[in-house]
Amino acid sequence: MINENDANKYAAAQLFTLRATAGISLAKLGMEVGLSAQQIQKYERGKNSMSVGRAMQFADAFDVSILTFFPDRERNNSYQPVPPPIVRFIRLLGKISPDHYDKVYTALKAIIKLSVF
Repeated sequence: MINENDANKYAAAQLFTLRATAGISLAKLGMEVGLSAQQIQKYERGKNSMSVGRAMQFADAFDVSILTFFPDRERNNSYQPVPPPIVRFIRLLGKISPDHYDKVYTALKAIIKLSVF
């Protein structure tokens, strides 16, 4: 069974990841949902619990399912935020033209082969 604290941490991590990967500032997201940047930050850090209504607002803002903010009961969703370097890569990948995806994939595979001894 998922406890309330773990569910709140999961929702907070999801909010942070969505905002960071979209490259949206705290202030911009706050304006979109009618909150201050400080309030958004409190949600992201898990200091304030997210209500279902608030989760719906965030889901609408990012055009994702509200289920994004709820852990899957079938899996153990321990709280593990996405490391900042990965978030930076994801943001950059979003700026690449789809025509170049295969080239980027090939380049990343080559880099991985070089870094593995």
